[in-house]
Amino acid sequence: MASITKSEKFVRSKKEQWEKLHRIVITLSARGFGSLTREEILTFPRLYRLTCADLAEAKMLRLAPDVLDYLNQLVGQAHKLLYSFPPLRKREVAVFFLETLPGIILKNWVYVVLSALFFFGSFGVTYLLVNENPSLANLIVPQTVLSQMENSYREPINEERSFEVKNFMVSFYIQNNVSIAFASFALGALLGLGAIYILIFNGIFLGAITGHIVGLGYGANFVNFVTAHSVLELTGLILAGAAGLALGYSIIKATPYTRGEWLRLQRRNIFTLVAAAGFLIAAAALIEGIISPSLIPYRYKLGVAVLSLLMLGGYFFLWPLMGGARPGAKRERNEAVRALAD
Repeated sequence: MASITKSEKFVRSKKEQWEKLHRIVITLSARGFGSLTREEILTFPRLYRLTCADLAEAKMLRLAPDVLDYLNQLVGQAHKLLYSFPPLRKREVAVFFLETLPGIILKNWVYVVLSALFFFGSFGVTYLLVNENPSLANLIVPQTVLSQMENSYREPINEERSFEVKNFMVSFYIQNNVSIAFASFALGALLGLGAIYILIFNGIFLGAITGHIVGLGYGANFVNFVTAHSVLELTGLILAGAAGLALGYSIIKATPYTRGEWLRLQRRNIFTLVAAAGFLIAAAALIEGIISPSLIPYRYKLGVAVLSLLMLGGYFFLWPLMGGARPGAKRERNEAVRALAD
């Protein structure tokens, strides 16, 4: 009986694994990522890494040339399919804004609604309590901040700010609001509790200030300033909170995946929410620094707010519900398998 060579022994021990990877490569080459099953999506990166290790071991053992050639070709084909990205095209940008972004917002509507409830619920309750009992504001907001708010809204806007001052205020609002939004998202890593804390804290804080200012009779001046930018700003903060809640839930419940796999799969989903929040907050800061403190009639500021509300409602909810946002399954599977390979 002929003895088995070390190349034959190596091939027999690895043959089943290589054949699985080969079948996936053939399937991808013929029909693309959309043809993979969930199991194949999870298996493909692992099989690729194992086969890379096999190739390195085969070279070290100086196995037969045909074995090395086979493994080189298999690893090369798998690497090309796993890591090669097509160049960014205008259509891809259009697909992101017309399909992916509104589709992801709609898909995460539960987190968006919960985030809004935490913020507006705490805001509304605090506003009503402070309006009934103004002394409560001192227990929530430092006296120095209350005094600053009183001085800011005691008189109506009576002078136009200089261009330099407006630029400074835009930068300040972006830095301040983005830091709050980022905290809402990042603290979501604490099983979502950090995001809930930030949402409720800001709701209570802003509710106390609003109730205090309105109670003093400065409500008209306050509304005149905040109307134009409030829709975009609050929507951005809510989306950041929703991203934090989604992150927390991904850590808590990852089945049927491992937590690491699930977080990598959810990475694009979560960071799209963060990107949308950042864009809205930056746009709100621009309005807050230029339009909100201007001397233009209030009806125009109200018009900005109404237009913002209609655009956001139409883009994030009506558009995908009417079928405008249909993220393709093939594209999502493509990105999912690449995320697991990272």
